Amino acid sequence: MITTDFNQTLLNNQFDLLRNLSQYQKLELISWLSQSLKSTVSKSNEVSLRPLFGAFRSELRSEQLIAEIQQSRLFNRKRETF
Repeated sequence: MITTDFNQTLLNNQFDLLRNLSQYQKLELISWLSQSLKSTVSKSNEVSLRPLFGAFRSELRSEQLIAEIQQSRLFNRKRETF
């Protein structure tokens, strides 16, 4: 209920802003909105996450890479041994 009231208020505010546009500007806006709807309808709603995955590439062997990372660490405190 609250969401629909908020959406309606948002739409009313947007319409108040658009009310003062010229006829040409309104037609241009309609054209842009129509194009945006056509492009979203033609695209699949499925999003591929495949491009987000990748492998770290290095010439170093894994042991060398681990040693390099461990050597580069900086610690401010001394370890307490029990």
